[in-house]
Amino acid sequence: MRPELAEFDQNGITPWRMLRSMSPELRGVVTNLHDALKEMRSCVFRAGNLVLTDEQVARQAWLEPDALARTLPVIMQAGFMAKDDAGALYSPHLYDKLLKKEEREARKALADQYWQQAEETGVMPEGLTRKQISARLNGAKGGRRRKGETPEAHAARRARELQEQQAQRTMPLMGVVSGGKTQTENPNKKPNGFSVTGNSVSGFPIDLEERDIHIPSSSISGETEKPKTQPLDDALVQKLAARMMSASGLGADQAGFAVSFARGWLGQGVSEDLIVSAIAAHRRKMDENRETPRTMGVFKAPVQRAISGEGVAELLADAAPDTAPAPEWKQQADEAWRKQCSVYSSSMRQLGDFGRLNREWPEIAAKHGLPACERSRAAYEAYFREGLEVAA
Repeated sequence: MRPELAEFDQNGITPWRMLRSMSPELRGVVTNLHDALKEMRSCVFRAGNLVLTDEQVARQAWLEPDALARTLPVIMQAGFMAKDDAGALYSPHLYDKLLKKEEREARKALADQYWQQAEETGVMPEGLTRKQISARLNGAKGGRRRKGETPEAHAARRARELQEQQAQRTMPLMGVVSGGKTQTENPNKKPNGFSVTGNSVSGFPIDLEERDIHIPSSSISGETEKPKTQPLDDALVQKLAARMMSASGLGADQAGFAVSFARGWLGQGVSEDLIVSAIAAHRRKMDENRETPRTMGVFKAPVQRAISGEGVAELLADAAPDTAPAPEWKQQADEAWRKQCSVYSSSMRQLGDFGRLNREWPEIAAKHGLPACERSRAAYEAYFREGLEVAA
């Protein structure tokens, strides 16, 4: 049995591990519902063309009707259960598993049909198994695609590999000029890459009268001198670390990590403004996604992308100055929104229950001086904009 759905988004399914954040009662109800569907070998609570009611579903899953009625809205909101177009309760996870199984069976059926035709026509090499022939075909096509790699990216990568192989085949070999070894030399001694005979090295003349030319001993032995690096100014490192801490919004416990990162990036010659801009841009993204950074290491990858040039356009767009300063209500709304993101995250870690947090959020918001409105950026902006208009 399968649900009656006009469309189904397999990419929008809630990860199963998110069930850990639900309350014990909700986890038990979800587990009972899935166990009942597995016993029925189905992914939807339906008996033929009959759609089971919530009371019938509760009996089928060994649940009390009032327990299912109390928890089902939150379970459906979290995405662990849903209802199809006919109103039948079904599991998106089990339906996704069924669709993937059918796709694998379809691919296997096509492969079996291909090999059956190949055996009937006799085009397959004799003495080789199906696995060996498949390995040869895959190797001729450049091997299997990597995880998450599209066919276009696979073809482009294969073309680059072929070009590199062709370049290696046509690359001239670098020979070593023999050092004129005589019969009296030790045969186990490694020969020199060049020889000195008279006033020439490997056949190239050298004017011994040119005293201005100085050849260091390290160049003859094949060693290169490492450039001497100037020690970094501690005051400059601490100044950059303070700017990084201000842009990230982290506490004083991350000051040591900020100093370490600042010293490393300054040692590479990275601009201070580029580092601070990358950290500030990533912090704004985290605020929009309702995320709160905990360590300075969160900003290491964004800074590295900015250094390599991958995030230059994005940083320029984020750092572009506005034609006019933001109004006062917009500044208040942004400040309140950042504060509620931090409060919401810390409250979720303390309670560990998504449903309870949503029920108690008005009291929590009032306790921290947050507005009593919908928890969205648009609602916060509307709240402060209307408040200033009324005050004016």
